[in-house]
Amino acid sequence: MRLLSSLQFLFQSNRRTQTILDQLVVSGSNFATGILLVRGLGLSEFGKFTVAYAILLLANSVQLSFISSPMLTLGALCSTPEEMRYFVRGMYGVQLMFCAMASFVAALAVLLYILLHPGAVPLGLVLAFTTAVVFFLMQDWLRRYYFTVGKAASSIWNDAISYLGQLVVLGLLLWARRLTVETAFWAIALTSALAFGIGVVAEQLSNTLAETRAAWGKARRISLDLGIANQLQWFVYQGAILVGASLVGPQAAGGVRATQNVIGPVNVAFQAMENIVPIRAGEEMRRGGIRQASRFLFRFGSAGVLALLIVFSIASLFSAQFLTLFYGHQLRDYSSVLNLQFLYFLLAWPIRQLSFLFRTIRKTSPILISSIVAATLSMLLVYPFVRHLDALGIVMAAVAGQVGNLGYLIFAWVRIRAKAGAEPLEIAAK
Repeated sequence: MRLLSSLQFLFQSNRRTQTILDQLVVSGSNFATGILLVRGLGLSEFGKFTVAYAILLLANSVQLSFISSPMLTLGALCSTPEEMRYFVRGMYGVQLMFCAMASFVAALAVLLYILLHPGAVPLGLVLAFTTAVVFFLMQDWLRRYYFTVGKAASSIWNDAISYLGQLVVLGLLLWARRLTVETAFWAIALTSALAFGIGVVAEQLSNTLAETRAAWGKARRISLDLGIANQLQWFVYQGAILVGASLVGPQAAGGVRATQNVIGPVNVAFQAMENIVPIRAGEEMRRGGIRQASRFLFRFGSAGVLALLIVFSIASLFSAQFLTLFYGHQLRDYSSVLNLQFLYFLLAWPIRQLSFLFRTIRKTSPILISSIVAATLSMLLVYPFVRHLDALGIVMAAVAGQVGNLGYLIFAWVRIRAKAGAEPLEIAAK
């Protein structure tokens, strides 16, 4: 009963129901978009899109770790609405500065690549990709802002503009026979910019330099640990895809990405968890300290692992049929890759709960060290695995990284508990 009640907590309030609905919009749109792009571009061109999109996800990972994740965690720990408003306005200033730097770095990197590889990348694709990165980042920050301030309902319509709008534009491009990698990124840029612009006007977002400095001072320690950790985590999976693509071609990367897309419906739970659980853990921390927060996270984590184990075990029996249904016979041979994707996501669930716990108690160094372990294992193993197993080796390397990640986080929590000894955990964590 405890496991069931822990899993059901997501649906026990309007805020949580709205967050689930919002994530259904985002994940459902991404799921349909992946199918549309595979069928419209072909597996080889979709592989090229996947490589570029992995870089976009890297930029978003930087933002999520440095800005959005600390905002969600620390915002939930604010004791008054006034304190929270002052903090999130300051984080908006941090976000603007980050996006300005990200656009500059993206433009500089593109110019350097063009100088080193003349004619390798069309100028139109460069402009489309750079624009997509900037506005994708801004819109993604806005949706995390809505969750932080308790306006999950606003995130639904804003994400509908961005993600459902993106799907509509891509569908029109496919119908008009104008769908290419370049136009796909323009579609992302256009719909993300529209959603962000409407949201900023509706929320009347602004900030002062004092708010920005105060917010960054509060979030800096967590941001730095999570920032480095998340970039290392990017190497575990997305980095493995890029290495694999360089060894066996973009088609393998496209196949791996396509199998990941099949797990899109389950991704609803993962992404909703990212937007709800850190806030709930912070609330539990305010009410009952570290012990109450850890009990909540471990109960919720156990319920999630059990549910995913049942779902993935059944789905693995029909993996070839799923791939044929969604993509046709061209991906039927990737069923083993899909089964390993199930294992990767199963391991990710307890990793997230332990990461939320360390974030909530403001001890983020174990997250950083576990990410170093994960990235090292993945990068050391990806080359020999891919050379012998092709696309399957990409996911095998990522799974090995996940095992190392989870193992160290468990070890770190056991050490913290043992070190606390007879002292209350609340005192030991200070």
